[in-house]
Amino acid sequence: SAAMVEAYSIVHGDPKGSTGMDSSSKEHDKHHADIDLTQMHVWVWEDAESSVLTKEGLENIANHTYTPGSYTVLDTALNPIWSALTDMLPMNLAPNMVTTLGGLHCGFAYAVTWYYSPNFELAVPDWVCVLNGYCTIAYYTLDCMDGKQARRTGTSSPLGQLFDHGFDCICNLAHLSNIGAFAMFGGSYYYFMVQATIQFCFFMAQWEEYYTHILPHATGNIGVTEVNYAMGLISLLNGLFDREAVYKAPVNEILPEAILNMVPESYTHYTEEYEIRHFLAVMWTIFSFGLISLSFVRTFSYLKDPWMCAVATSKLLSPALLSLGFFWIQPVVIRDFSREISVAFGLAFSIITKKMIIYSMAKMSFAALQFDILPVLVLGVLWNQFDHNMTKPGVELLWRSLCVWYAYRLISFARGAINEICARLDINCFTIKQKNEKDKTE
Repeated sequence: SAAMVEAYSIVHGDPKGSTGMDSSSKEHDKHHADIDLTQMHVWVWEDAESSVLTKEGLENIANHTYTPGSYTVLDTALNPIWSALTDMLPMNLAPNMVTTLGGLHCGFAYAVTWYYSPNFELAVPDWVCVLNGYCTIAYYTLDCMDGKQARRTGTSSPLGQLFDHGFDCICNLAHLSNIGAFAMFGGSYYYFMVQATIQFCFFMAQWEEYYTHILPHATGNIGVTEVNYAMGLISLLNGLFDREAVYKAPVNEILPEAILNMVPESYTHYTEEYEIRHFLAVMWTIFSFGLISLSFVRTFSYLKDPWMCAVATSKLLSPALLSLGFFWIQPVVIRDFSREISVAFGLAFSIITKKMIIYSMAKMSFAALQFDILPVLVLGVLWNQFDHNMTKPGVELLWRSLCVWYAYRLISFARGAINEICARLDINCFTIKQKNEKDKTE
C-alpha cells in the first residue's frame, strides 16, 4: 500500500509521498482520502490490505458523493409517483431493505421461471410471463424508492449506492431469464449473445463512472427507466398471445418480398431457418455495440491522454474474456446446460462488476486480469473443450460446482465489503441505527 501511495504521490508532484508526513492524524486521514489510484495501471496484483478495501479506500468511500447522469422525460414524470409511494413506507424501514425487497421480486420470478423452463427453451404458462412483468416493474419501482427513503430518514450513505447497484447487477440474471421465458432460445448461442452484451454493457457503465465519476443513466431520452418498464410491459403483453407462433416464426414470413428477392439463392435457406427470436437477439446485439461505443467516446473524451485511454481499455480485459467465453463452449454443452452456464458466468460477471463499483467509490486500482474469471474459463470452458472423455453427468457436476463456488465467492466478497464499510461509517446495513444523545445534539 505504501509503495502504491508513494508512486502516486511522486507522479502527482508530492516528493514526500506517504512517508514524509509529520502532521496530525486528522490530516493523515484527509491525505488518505485524497489518494486516487484509479488511473494507475495494474495487470494482476491489487493493493487490498484486508479482505476487500484498503484504509485509503475506506476513507475515500466515507467521503464519496454519488453523481448520477442526466434524467429523462419519463424519470421526471414518474418522480412524483415514486416520492408518493416512498411517503407510504414506515420511517423505521431501512433503505437497504427497500432495495432488498425489490431484489427479492427478481429472485422469485427467476425461481418460478426456472421451474417451468429449466433450460430457457420451453414455453412457460402465460401467468409466468405476467408474473415476470409485474416483478420487473415492482423491482425497478422499489429501486427508485430506496434513495428517496434514505433521504427521508436521514440515512443516506455510500453503502446505499453499493447496495443499490450491486442488486442491479445480480438482477440482470432475472432479466435474462425473463427474456428466455418468452423468446425460448435457450440451448443456443443466441441466448448467450444477449447475456454477454447485457452484462458487458452494465460493466461498461460502472467502468465509465470509475473514470468520469458520473454514472450514465440514459442516452438522450432513452434510459434505464424506459428499458426496465418497457421490459415489464412486454412481459405482461407476452402473457396474452401464442409466443411460440410469433417468436419461432421464420423471418421470411415477415420480411417484405422485395427484401427477400435481394437475398442470393445460395443464402435463401438462412431466411427459412432464421427465426424472429434470432433476429431480435441480433438486433439487440447491434444496439448494444452502439451503447458500448458511446461509453468509449464519453470516457476517452474525459481522459484525453492516449496512455490513460490505453490503461482504461485494459480494465475491460476480464469482462471481454468472459463475454467471449460463452462461444468457446461446445454446442452440445450449450444445448444441455444453458441454465448452469448462464448462472456461473452471470455470477462471475457480478463479482467483477461489484468490485468495479466498490473500487470506483474507493478510488482503488482495478486489475486488468481478475482472478475470479479463471475458474469458469479454465474449468468450465477449456477443460470442457479439450477433455472429450467427460461424461454428461461429469459436465453437469462441473457446471453446478462452478455455480456453487461463484455464489460463495459473491456472498463472501459482498459481506466483506459491507462489514468494512458499516464499521467505518458506524451504520447498520439492514436497520436504521439509533443516534445517541451526543450525536443528536451535534
